[in-house]
Amino acid sequence: MDKLKIPFLHKCTSLHLIEEGFSDDEKWCVDNTYLLRMSPKTEIGQLVEQAKLTNEVHALDPRIPYVYDVGVYENRTYMILDYMIGENGNITLPIKIPKVQYEIGLQVGNALKNMHSIVAPDDYPSWEETWKARFDNQAPRFEEIVRRHPNYASILPFIQDNLYLLKNRPSCIQHFDFHPGNILIHEDRFTGLIDMQKIRYADPINEFYKMEYFNVQVSRAYSCGVVEGYHDEKSIPNSFWEMHRLYAAMHLVFAEVWGHEGGIDQMEKFQSYTRFTLDQFDEFRLLIPKWYENKWIAE
Repeated sequence: MDKLKIPFLHKCTSLHLIEEGFSDDEKWCVDNTYLLRMSPKTEIGQLVEQAKLTNEVHALDPRIPYVYDVGVYENRTYMILDYMIGENGNITLPIKIPKVQYEIGLQVGNALKNMHSIVAPDDYPSWEETWKARFDNQAPRFEEIVRRHPNYASILPFIQDNLYLLKNRPSCIQHFDFHPGNILIHEDRFTGLIDMQKIRYADPINEFYKMEYFNVQVSRAYSCGVVEGYHDEKSIPNSFWEMHRLYAAMHLVFAEVWGHEGGIDQMEKFQSYTRFTLDQFDEFRLLIPKWYENKWIAE
């Protein structure tokens, strides 16, 4: 396929295939300036909405890429956006000293706060109704999993006792796939939040639902920095932890159902992450997870 026929790229001189990532999208670095993302599944209307939301956030924070063009080429949709400089956080964070990990976390938390400052339109669907419907759909399927894994027995009762917390929750622009693999680091600094294809309106605290699954596993210092940077390095209110604990529990349901029904090759890893999350909250008896209660202190 001759990608030079895409009008926006007609003057480009170099293309380099990027083979990282788990999605079906094909990604190309163009002239070390643009990222061309080709998708066999994403509808053009969905891509237009992603571009709109991404550019709203870019206007507040240049660490979010700018989208230049979307379209359809050879029966696939495409998006052209900034090529962000940096290395994958999953690879880079563990080789940094804890102090640098923490400082990068502060920077990422600040970027998330900027993103979450853009609220959803007044007529946007209720977050409570949307998220409760998703949970109601998956809870019966998770009950089958609990029968095989009795150590999961505390999860559903805890969620059901705390669903009232969803009432009147706000919605704002959210990355919706926040983990170290989607941040870039260059010369000990956070340089970009990437893979924006899940961007949408959601409860801002829901952004942190993968903390125990994917973030803390890579770096506790970085994870502490993220939540502290998000709160301007001030005291974190209990209301944040109440919502985070609920979303962490709901994520266990969604992740385990996905692992058992569609991600069989990832199931063992997901089960270890589920056990870790349950331990961090002591079966959800703790409000603040252990990774933050005994938080890393900058040396």
